[in-house]
Amino acid sequence: MAPTREAVKAAWAGTVERLAWGGRGMARAEDGRLILLEAPLALFPGERVEAELRWKPKHAEGRVTGWLQRDPRRADAGCDVAESCGGCDLREAGLHAGELKRTLVEDLVRRQLPDAPPFEWLPAPPAARRQRIQVHWDGKALGFHRRASHALVPITTCPAAAEALSEALPRLLEALQARMLPTRAARWELATGTPPGTVVASLEDGRAWRLEPDGWQRTEAPLRHRLPCGTLSHGPGAFFQVCAAWAAEAFGTTLGDWGLEGGTLYDLYGGVGLFSALLGSRFKHRVLVEAHPGATAYADQNLSTLGLTAEVHTADVAEWLPESLGTAEDLILLDPPRAGLDPALAQRLLGASAGRLVLVGCDGAAFCRDLQRLQPAWTLSRLAFLDLFPWTVHVEGVALLERS
Repeated sequence: MAPTREAVKAAWAGTVERLAWGGRGMARAEDGRLILLEAPLALFPGERVEAELRWKPKHAEGRVTGWLQRDPRRADAGCDVAESCGGCDLREAGLHAGELKRTLVEDLVRRQLPDAPPFEWLPAPPAARRQRIQVHWDGKALGFHRRASHALVPITTCPAAAEALSEALPRLLEALQARMLPTRAARWELATGTPPGTVVASLEDGRAWRLEPDGWQRTEAPLRHRLPCGTLSHGPGAFFQVCAAWAAEAFGTTLGDWGLEGGTLYDLYGGVGLFSALLGSRFKHRVLVEAHPGATAYADQNLSTLGLTAEVHTADVAEWLPESLGTAEDLILLDPPRAGLDPALAQRLLGASAGRLVLVGCDGAAFCRDLQRLQPAWTLSRLAFLDLFPWTVHVEGVALLERS
């Protein structure tokens, strides 16, 4: 029996026409059918590549296996495991990574938000480095997962990470191999403050160790970030921005340019208080809601230290949000998890009485979907995308909406 088209695999060579959201290359077969290409390194429109395709009924999906003609803008990856590691999607893009990333955002907005106003784009500065990385220990080696796999790529350095984190990797590996730290296979997070310095390694169960000159020592001490808006602290292993210093600058610039001020700031999914710290002095009152009790404890402490009085609630935002929240002079700011807004929460926001709403999202597709859900009651007036995740295809979306 002849194989169905769904099962057909074929080698292919051709030209990348453009880039789509997610970093995939778009190409066309001779019969006009669409080809979607993934690559181990950045793709530039106009490059000729070889790929292994799997044909579907109406299109093909494939993986680039080699380059026949490279774009002259390509640069050295600067990383020995760039082609196999799953941590960075845009290695070899060099100084043009931000330019490529903007084309991905343009594709997303064109397809998902065709009526949106022109968006603002804030590319990451060349010096931006990750202040949090997650590595995996399998009992023998330490590293990142291979792209599209759970196989381990051993590493001893990471050029995308802050120098302090990169230098801590061999020390973590040595301690694990010497059984001076828990040796069960696990995911470890390495994090540092702002400016980078002290390094803390933590496990998902909350246990943490700080790197001292004589090795790793148990700690419960917070990490501190000295930012233009003030110093913010959080517990080891707690969520904070990946590139904290750059994120504070980018959010501060964007929200500052939008002239946000008024009565009450409702900082929902408020974490340890970053947005309240950035905007708090421009509002008469502040209300922060966050589900994680450890985060709200730090939020209360952080805002108090900054001289910002706030109501801090430990609660699920979807359960806490009352009907008709706010008045015309108030602002609702939401920074939900990667999956975006719960449908019931988005529905309740349609009846909110606040005059303005800011939505933040780190998943482009979920962010656009949530903006569409809010359209019946809210008008999108400003839109920005911030490159807070250098060398990846991920961006942070920020939108300002006004009551319709």
